[in-house]
Amino acid sequence: MTYNEKKSVTNIFSSVLITTIYAIVIYQKYLNGVLDDSDIFRFWAIIILIFIPISVVARIIIMIVFHILESVVQASQGKNIDDEIDIVDERDKHIQMKASAITMYIFVLGFVLALVTQLFDVSNHVFFIVLVVAGLITDIVSESLIIRYYRRGV
Repeated sequence: MTYNEKKSVTNIFSSVLITTIYAIVIYQKYLNGVLDDSDIFRFWAIIILIFIPISVVARIIIMIVFHILESVVQASQGKNIDDEIDIVDERDKHIQMKASAITMYIFVLGFVLALVTQLFDVSNHVFFIVLVVAGLITDIVSESLIIRYYRRGV
């Protein structure tokens, strides 16, 4: 696997792990009555606004640990990882652009699906849960497409 493929696998793993842990923690707090859901939009605004910085910080830490571990592995094999990381060519930009374009359509589909849930008098909680799941699926598909494009040689 190339460095970019390993980084994408790490991003998939971290996305699923961070979202799952955060969802379990929030659900436990909700069951214990710590969170008040009398105003559903305020409730979800708080949950999402807390999730964003937690996710960013956790991803930064995971990527730092990934880079350190990758450097150690590469050094033990006698390779220099800095040569592989610093090069961002047109191929890398093209792969990112193709993956971004496709995943935007997937997120829009998830957003429309979330809006459709409101047509059937489903709880507003379902709307936000579908949005969060659509974001997670978008992230997973994006990184999977990056891996696929690197392997295909796009």
